Amino acid sequence: MAESMDRQELNERLALITNMIAEGRRSTVNWGWSFVFWGVAYYVAIAWDRLGHNPFAWLITMTAAWLLMTVIIIYRKAKRQVKATGSSPGTTIGRAITSIWFAMGITLPLLLVSLGFSGRFNQQLFVAVVGAMLGITNAASGMLLKWKAQIASAIVWWAAMVLALFSNEEQCMVVFLVAIFFCQIVFGIHCMMREARERRQEASHV
Repeated sequence: MAESMDRQELNERLALITNMIAEGRRSTVNWGWSFVFWGVAYYVAIAWDRLGHNPFAWLITMTAAWLLMTVIIIYRKAKRQVKATGSSPGTTIGRAITSIWFAMGITLPLLLVSLGFSGRFNQQLFVAVVGAMLGITNAASGMLLKWKAQIASAIVWWAAMVLALFSNEEQCMVVFLVAIFFCQIVFGIHCMMREARERRQEASHV
């Protein structure tokens, strides 16, 4: 009898963990648009910096992107509250992932701005820092969610980090552009397509 209860409790715990991971993936998928958003923002900053030769291209573009994203988040949150139908609160895994990305979102700009104003900034170091930070964040999220696609993104960012430090400026820029395309644009579109598919499935069940 005790063994049967232990097995039932273990199954319940495994089911809870599975549900939490699934909820965490859904939460990440809902943010697929933000991956594409930042990928486009990176491309805009790169194009402005390379073609316009504006030393403040990155600072202005990233600041504008943060402000615009804040407005979008507030709008989406308000829209969800209006349409809310008793949805469950975020899971522990979901909150952990949000915390990881939030911490990265504070650390990366502070580090890059500090490097720029201290005169220790160059193309290779910039790409290496971005690759390292995004690699760590994607890896942590992917491991928590057991999501191979996001772990693959982390590996690409880590590869970009290493290659950036062993290449010249032109090669480094190519590496950065490729990493952005696969880890931001492609992964973001993958998330958005998955979100749309899940919404269709939910609608069909209803």
